[in-house]
Amino acid sequence: MTQGDAPTGAVQLDASVPRADVAGWANTRRIMHVRHEGDDAVLPAFVTTAGWARLLERYCTGEGPVDGPGGRLSPTRVMLGLDRAIGRLMDAAAGEDARAGRALRAGYAVHSDLFDPAGGEVLLRLVVDRDTGVACVIAGMPEDLAPLDLAPLA
Repeated sequence: MTQGDAPTGAVQLDASVPRADVAGWANTRRIMHVRHEGDDAVLPAFVTTAGWARLLERYCTGEGPVDGPGGRLSPTRVMLGLDRAIGRLMDAAAGEDARAGRALRAGYAVHSDLFDPAGGEVLLRLVVDRDTGVACVIAGMPEDLAPLDLAPLA
């Protein structure tokens, strides 16, 4: 990644990618870190707390055995699925830019059923932590990202 001319990894970021208090948002539980298994992550991923609550309600409640046939899923399984889902959404939204060596924009909007079974807009917002300089992606529905006060996407 780059923020301006400062290299930080494998892809470049557009100058419109904001610096933000990502650690502060995570410490106050406005966003949650999405656990990643493996060494292939390009960007650390986060999800809004409201989005995580929707996923828990959808997949982890109800009758039936945890992780069993016809049952509910454990939060750990949901988290691993969320990691893969965000990766697929980022590839669909920004993969062409990354593969062509173009800088990634401050965010991408995709249509997905990730947070709502009926489908809807999911935003993938790129930010750089203002203290560490680490770039990350935050996934969520527009109304869940609004409290973070990020500039609207162009």
